[in-house]
Amino acid sequence: MAGLLLSTAPSDVEQARADFERGAALYRAGDFRAALAAFEAAQTRAPAPQSLFNVARCQERLGQLAEAVESYGEYLVAAPDALDAPAVATHVAELQARLPLEASLRVAVEPPASVSVDGDLAGRSPVALRLKPGRHQVRAEESGYQALEREVDLAAGARIQLELSLVPLAPPPGANTRAPEAAVRDVVNPPTRGAPRRWTYVAAGVAGVCLAAGIGFGVSAQQAQNALKVGGPRSPEAVQQVYDTASARSAAANGFYVAAAITGAAALALYFIEPQLGSSAEAR
Repeated sequence: MAGLLLSTAPSDVEQARADFERGAALYRAGDFRAALAAFEAAQTRAPAPQSLFNVARCQERLGQLAEAVESYGEYLVAAPDALDAPAVATHVAELQARLPLEASLRVAVEPPASVSVDGDLAGRSPVALRLKPGRHQVRAEESGYQALEREVDLAAGARIQLELSLVPLAPPPGANTRAPEAAVRDVVNPPTRGAPRRWTYVAAGVAGVCLAAGIGFGVSAQQAQNALKVGGPRSPEAVQQVYDTASARSAAANGFYVAAAITGAAALALYFIEPQLGSSAEAR
């Protein structure tokens, strides 16, 4: 206890010395948990490296390896020139090798809410935590929403993403859930009339005319070909004339069919595109 700070009040020093001696007796008796509480009380009243060292020893005996490593580290910071500093540093490295791998847990809640893990407040979502392997209880709560609890089982070295969605509390019976009239007017836009499909109808009409013309020329060409089969004797010049007429009408029919197909496809495309073009023009 020679390392007690001189600025500490005499009464605190005396009480810290008493706590230290009580902790040493409990440690020798094997009651490491009670000894830990006594050494921590001594350290609180009058900070001293020796109290930190004994706190670490108790934590190590209780299996609290992570806490022991932290306390040994604080001891090395408080007494860097201690004779046992090299040995303590080596022992800390050995303890760190024995530590189980921690698990990583990230909790996201919609809407953002307060998150507690194993009953301890962890913060407001999203929160990222380093936890010991094993089962943990996660709770999310927010005013106006039903609290939600989930149990997660974390393996050593695992990285878990937990996403939660809170459900709003039901309104009390008889509550008026209708929105105010002003809110309705602000939110609901007046209906808009669809833009006319003027060019769609024009293209469809042209396609219909081309199709009718193609059918007409096709029927005429077929009649001319039939005339060659059923007609009486003709001169070569007359036969050639009928053949040329049938070919010309057949070519005209094919041309009108192609035009009908093109304008029909254009009408179909304009059916979907023209209203959007009209809406853009009105917006401008």
